[in-house]
Amino acid sequence: MKKIISILLLLSSLSISASNWRVNWQHSKVGFQITYMGLSKVDGAFTKFDGAFDFDHQSKKLENVEFHIQTKSIDTNNTKRDNHIKNQDFFYVNKYPKITFTSKKTEYTNGVPTKLIGEMQLLNTKKDVEFKVDYKGMTNDPWDKEKKTVFFLASTQINRKDFGLTWNKELDNGGLLLGEIVDIQVTIEAFEEGVRPAFSRFFLPTEDIKEEIENKLAKVTKESDASGDEYQAPAKKEVIDRPPLPSNLDMVLNILFGFVGFVVLIGGGIKLQIVLTNFLEKKNFSEKWTFLIPNIVVMLLIMYFATLLAPFMGYGPHPWGN
Repeated sequence: MKKIISILLLLSSLSISASNWRVNWQHSKVGFQITYMGLSKVDGAFTKFDGAFDFDHQSKKLENVEFHIQTKSIDTNNTKRDNHIKNQDFFYVNKYPKITFTSKKTEYTNGVPTKLIGEMQLLNTKKDVEFKVDYKGMTNDPWDKEKKTVFFLASTQINRKDFGLTWNKELDNGGLLLGEIVDIQVTIEAFEEGVRPAFSRFFLPTEDIKEEIENKLAKVTKESDASGDEYQAPAKKEVIDRPPLPSNLDMVLNILFGFVGFVVLIGGGIKLQIVLTNFLEKKNFSEKWTFLIPNIVVMLLIMYFATLLAPFMGYGPHPWGN
């Protein structure tokens, strides 16, 4: 009985009410804005980031927020400026590849999270930062009603000098090129860890994820049998940066191979159907079987080879392992 209860508790830990949520980077955004020449604003964003948090939809409890940003992914829509920001004057990306945030405290208004306080590390400086949080709600995935998605907006202001970003340039009128205050805006769409959101090929539950769940079940069963102790929930999983996306060359080869394979598959299927039909007619099979046998054989072969080609046509893990 204790074994069954322990397994049920583990499975319940994967449910919506007590789950670890992962940021869907494809539908999220990390943006910033800074004053430029005292008269205008420059907008920018980071295009590669990962994050996770624990959120209970019933109680609206938000905790254990972790966020990692790859500094080299900065994009201000100006390549020359981006290259300058990546060097030692600013982010020094070769030495400090990440900006990290780890939450310490969440404040609530009317039972809903409205403020998140945590430690941000930028370059070699760690400092507490306070984010305003706007919980937008939870909804079903429009393409799969069994999947849930949660949405948050978060914003803050930091003084870049507090984190060692001191570079500036004096203007002819005596002003400075860049302001000191940076506005940060974060838009988050998140899904339960291990769930592939609609139209995403990079978060399909992998064999590693399935194996990890099986190992957890086996461990709970073994420990329950050995000690009879009550089940203890596993420690929150540390955020792991997503792997780099396929290169442009890989994507071109991916599409090309998939298209050629599809054409060959269809052409080969038609050719095989003709050959089988002629063969059966020579063997004096009835018209019914002459029609059914080639079609069934060709259909089964196409289904088999289609599963092999699926990764190259945009479904499932990338065929080269990314």
